[in-house]
Amino acid sequence: MKQYFVPAGEAAIWVTEQGNPEHPTLLLVHGYPDDHRVWSAVIEHLQQDYHILALDVRGAGSSTRPQDRSAYKIERVTPDFAAVMDRVVPDKPVHLVGHDWGSSLCWSFVSDPQLARRLASYTSLSGPHVGLLWQWINQQVRSGKISGLQKALAQLSHSWYIFAFHLPKLPETLFNRFGTKLWPLVMQQGGVPQDDEYLEHSAQDIRSITLDTLELYRQNAFKPPPVPAPGSIQVPVQLVLLQQDPFIRPYIFENLEQYVVNLTRRTLDSNHWAPRSHPQQVAQLIDRHVQAVEQQRRNAA
Repeated sequence: MKQYFVPAGEAAIWVTEQGNPEHPTLLLVHGYPDDHRVWSAVIEHLQQDYHILALDVRGAGSSTRPQDRSAYKIERVTPDFAAVMDRVVPDKPVHLVGHDWGSSLCWSFVSDPQLARRLASYTSLSGPHVGLLWQWINQQVRSGKISGLQKALAQLSHSWYIFAFHLPKLPETLFNRFGTKLWPLVMQQGGVPQDDEYLEHSAQDIRSITLDTLELYRQNAFKPPPVPAPGSIQVPVQLVLLQQDPFIRPYIFENLEQYVVNLTRRTLDSNHWAPRSHPQQVAQLIDRHVQAVEQQRRNAA
């Protein structure tokens, strides 16, 4: 395994690199509150056949922590992914994979035509495009249908923590004082097995993945990025719907075909942290999608 920093504007992004650079390249992007280690069990199933990059999002893990709070706006975070691609595989299309906030960030990446040109495909697990999520909620509320209102309210109730994270000092106090108890509890409620070594985080580890990246919520949740134009996402996308996810309900993605030209839907009977609870199945889904895209690329060559 190689490990190194990649300069990315105001941040330095920590990257781990595994596998054979001659094979298709995957870039794995974690969510909150995680770092690149959330993918370790998935990587074990993929490293023989792929070149795998896993990064720490700015503010998390070993990546640096910009002090300017606006540095965590989505439009300033997504270029970090391009910086990693340009540094490590400058002339090679990359298969992007995102989970949780990593997935939401990646949706904005694939929605940007300039950034999306670096991609061969995208696999999304349990994280919507933030702008599309709020548009969907607004549409459901305005639909005049009881079912639509119920869906919108249900998703908002599942997202209660977003509102809590906007309370001044409260989440920081909780994670600083009770992080070693609170973080493993959240992980297990989200499906991480009790015997998973991933739960063995020190107090410093937990602070490194929970405090600065709160700004992802504070800078973006209620000030979302622009909604992509219908039919504008050209990258082949695999949407993996986690059926038991307590935070993201599958029906929020019901209109996604309007925006994604080439969308493949898959389901997995999993809680939120599928990369930890179902790593083999997640790896198989990634492999299936990537191999299909690679074959299409060969046929078109």
